Amino acid sequence: MASKGTASHNSSHSASHSAAHTEPHETDLAAGSSGIADLTRRQLANTASTTGALLRAMDTFQQTQQHMIQRAALLQERTADRLRNATSPIELVAIQSTVVLSGLSEWAQYSQELMLASLKAQSEFMRPAELQQQSAAQAANAAGPLFQAWQSVFSAPMSGTMAGMARHH
Repeated sequence: MASKGTASHNSSHSASHSAAHTEPHETDLAAGSSGIADLTRRQLANTASTTGALLRAMDTFQQTQQHMIQRAALLQERTADRLRNATSPIELVAIQSTVVLSGLSEWAQYSQELMLASLKAQSEFMRPAELQQQSAAQAANAAGPLFQAWQSVFSAPMSGTMAGMARHH
């Protein structure tokens, strides 16, 4: 009878003991899952932010190119009018020289605008990278409970086994 009572006591003690151990594991697992969900959310937000920066950079380059094309078209229209009204060969050479100098000036302005667009794009791309570094550090901190829960799932049975072995020896 005593052994039957002891077995009953041991099984109820074992059930309450395992319930006590399950609760922190579940809490750690829920906290870790929440951390992973937060990490995923931040990664998706960073991806969308980087995509937005890429599209803004493409728009800036497209606008720069569009402005250059508009200026070149205007220069060609003015050159055509001047060539139609030219009356001497010297005037034709002067118009062509003006076109060449204007082209060089336009090229220098276009190059400068491209460099400015590149700097703007670079600053746009650096901002999401800084945000990604911050969110990665926060995610590592948030994922800590998940790793603890995972580790405790494997270490708790081993601790129980080791304790049981120590009692029998």
